[in-house]
Amino acid sequence: MDEGLPPRIPFLPDLVIHHPDGVVITGMDGEVVWLDTNLQPLGSPSQPHPMRIHRAVVENDLLIGMWLDRELLLACMAALPVGSSENGRTRAEVRASMGTRTTHQPAGHVWTHSLDAEPMVLASNGEVLVFELYRRGLYSTKTNAEERWRQPPPSWNYSKRRPRNEETVGLQIKGEEVFMTSKGGRVQRRALDTGALLEEYILPGIEGPIERHFTSGHHDLMCSSHGTVSWLTGQKLVAQAQLSGPVQHAAWDAQMKGWRIAGWREEAVLAPDTVQREATSEIPVHVYPHRSGALLLMNDGTWQSSAIESRHGVTEEE
Repeated sequence: MDEGLPPRIPFLPDLVIHHPDGVVITGMDGEVVWLDTNLQPLGSPSQPHPMRIHRAVVENDLLIGMWLDRELLLACMAALPVGSSENGRTRAEVRASMGTRTTHQPAGHVWTHSLDAEPMVLASNGEVLVFELYRRGLYSTKTNAEERWRQPPPSWNYSKRRPRNEETVGLQIKGEEVFMTSKGGRVQRRALDTGALLEEYILPGIEGPIERHFTSGHHDLMCSSHGTVSWLTGQKLVAQAQLSGPVQHAAWDAQMKGWRIAGWREEAVLAPDTVQREATSEIPVHVYPHRSGALLLMNDGTWQSSAIESRHGVTEEE
């Protein structure tokens, strides 16, 4: 067992969100734990709402999340103060109150809204939020929930209709523009101030269906459902590799000048001139470039040191 690793997360981890004051980790059943910048817990885990946080960001000292329970047909969007540790109703209590006038919202919220459709994607630039609700529309609000604009659901120019081709799998805000990535490999560029469509194009050299889209600066990593990872810079294909299965998470490593990837029972580094892969005993759900290497958060809540060390001497993003 590696010495000096962060304490185990006492639930099945799902989302890991880094922010200026540390890290927040959420669980598959809606658990939340706050860590400091050294990945040490700041308190005990809480469960503000007994359902999974489907999407979330941390902005302006708020955890802004989208909760979803497909079985109970409940969804909401809410903001919690950073560090909040209030517990809400149990799932049994929520189930028992279905059909009554009881509202189902996270405990300790600053603001909250019920959603009438499944949340698909969420992005923020620190001042505004952009998100999509399935077959309902594309929306933008301020971080205090004040609405800025709304647009109809995106319509894509695919010549052939294929299952889920038009599902949005990626959403990024870059400057004054919004970029939406569809499962079939097409991208829409939209105006941040209005949501209006500016351009639609196909990603070069990408085989769909795309499951995940990660971005860092001008670098993008497209991950297919069958394990193909494709690194693009400015719509130019830089490198491509086939992994053993679907990607769970990826992060840009400035020292490696490439992507660190948490895959299916493996970790990998995709660099311009090489692909490094190492098997793992569990499934890594998050990879965090750290010092001269990286830390992996596994699906059982334990941390592991990466078996792939970074090259030294590079500290700035390319």
